[in-house]
Amino acid sequence: MKKQFGTRLIAGIAAGATLLTLSACSAGGQDSADGTTTITVSDLPGSDAPEARKIFLDRVAAFEKQHPDITVEPSETIWAADTFQAMLAGGTMPTVMGVPFTEMSGLIERGQVADISDAIDQDSVLGGLNENVQAVAQNAEGQTFGVPVAAYSMSLLYNRELFTAAGLDPDDPPTTWDEVREAAKTIEDKTDAQGFQTMTKDSTGGWILTTQSYSRGSELQALDGDTVTATVDNDATKQALEFYRTLRWDDDTLGSNFLLNWGDVNNAFAAGTVGMYVQGADVWDEVVTNLGMSADAVGIAPLPQSPDGLGTLGGGTVRVINPKATPEQVAAGLDWVEFLDFSKYTDETVAVDDAKATVADGASVGMPVVPVVDTDTYDQYLSWVDAEINVPREHFTAYIDSTTTLPIVPEPSVKAQELYAILDSVVQAVLTQEDASIDDLLAQAQKSAEALTAP
Repeated sequence: MKKQFGTRLIAGIAAGATLLTLSACSAGGQDSADGTTTITVSDLPGSDAPEARKIFLDRVAAFEKQHPDITVEPSETIWAADTFQAMLAGGTMPTVMGVPFTEMSGLIERGQVADISDAIDQDSVLGGLNENVQAVAQNAEGQTFGVPVAAYSMSLLYNRELFTAAGLDPDDPPTTWDEVREAAKTIEDKTDAQGFQTMTKDSTGGWILTTQSYSRGSELQALDGDTVTATVDNDATKQALEFYRTLRWDDDTLGSNFLLNWGDVNNAFAAGTVGMYVQGADVWDEVVTNLGMSADAVGIAPLPQSPDGLGTLGGGTVRVINPKATPEQVAAGLDWVEFLDFSKYTDETVAVDDAKATVADGASVGMPVVPVVDTDTYDQYLSWVDAEINVPREHFTAYIDSTTTLPIVPEPSVKAQELYAILDSVVQAVLTQEDASIDDLLAQAQKSAEALTAP
């Protein structure tokens, strides 16, 4: 559901990129007789984004200066599910390419990305990533097929000031959905604010319902080899909808507006009229920097879990290597990834310069994110940029701790936005029709979801 993926640099510069046909050569690069290795890399911004393009090309030049035995050929290629198969078959896949979390299981199953286990294990930086995030790029046997370079996860956002006003402890947020319900009732009873809120339209209702389903024990699509099966009609999703029904019709803690999208709920939360809602933790800059909410009022907690919970919905970018790459190209590709995406975790000067630039842009340093590196490396990075940190990290300690333990479950891999749109209507029906049959609604949604995954 996220509107972007990748690091801060790539997220900004990839927006103008378009698919470009590459010259056909093995693995998008080649090894030369003189010992040099050539690789192609994706995500070069197009000419319609000249500043971002210059930044990228400057990074290429700096990398080649540090690695005179490697030549980097940047490409405007960006991930597109409907063109990837043809690109791979035609031999035009770049040596290094950024793909969303959602695609990794399928790419691994089909053997369409290189196994980089041996190479990454020998790398002092890439061999020590956040294991919780790295799992997205691994198979059941623990082999590694990519490098996660950016990640986010869904969380429970709550208003610390409203918690205090309601007599709740803002440093002890709910950890289960039953506790969320009780906190919502308390906020509703003891303040002028609405206890809980959820999105319902523009595919966001289905997005959050999927998140809730994960936290209760079920995904909405099952992958078996190349076959994806819809599993919308399941007990976990029924429980999530029953939770909505209870808050709406029994507790009256969901307000009266049931046509809300991403911007609507953020605006309401930033205005102090809502106690809690489910949202990506990386929404910090939106509600604080853009919408003006007091940083001290924002609390972020791990997504509550039921006993059978699978974890939290999340996403991000994984850099993968062409399966036809030579060992030299694999090594060169990983050198590029380490340089482009991890320099700030290994070089104090780069870290400080990046942090200062972030602050100068009016953004936040130290905000709640899922670190892609291990705890020790991330703590070292934070110590380097301590003078630039401009957020109260003590207000989301539990969330930070959870990023190394709570599993990240990717979004549905097939037509997620269409699936979410189907589920929007289910959520809206439960919230607007007191006698709505959850069983009937999910049975119909299951049929529609099956049509999305049909061959």
